[in-house]
Amino acid sequence: MKYLFSLRQQLLVLLLLVSASGYVLAATPEKGPLTLNGINLEVWGSYKIRHMLFPKEEWEFFIIVAPKDVRQGTLIKIAKDFYAKFPNTRARFFSDKKHIQQYADRDRYMNDKTGKVREVDFPNQEWVQNHLLGNINNRSSTYERRWMLEDRYGNNISLLP
Repeated sequence: MKYLFSLRQQLLVLLLLVSASGYVLAATPEKGPLTLNGINLEVWGSYKIRHMLFPKEEWEFFIIVAPKDVRQGTLIKIAKDFYAKFPNTRARFFSDKKHIQQYADRDRYMNDKTGKVREVDFPNQEWVQNHLLGNINNRSSTYERRWMLEDRYGNNISLLP
């Protein structure tokens, strides 16, 4: 019985430490329909990389497909809602699915240090400019790795809470 009491105490202390640290198991987006800020979107899927600037970190990007008519003001609201529901989660927002797989494969290749990822051409630049709406990321040194909605080049569009 003493062993069980000790185990209970240990679990209670662990639970208190986890609660006090603010660590929360966050949900991640699931493939399929997703509504953010009243806009119907689709979670296309996700992929993982070890970014060349942060090779000790594994990043998972969730690909979100937005309607073609979404503009920057709406995208900011969508990103803020995404971040509220999925804090500290990376995302890429596109308005067309045609070359998403190619984009993800090229990103994997560009950040691969193992030599195991096969080389893939980057999608047509015009397609990227027209359909990559933005990213949620925390790679900025200017903003001390704060989470933000950024453009395709990593420039801040809107800081996230």
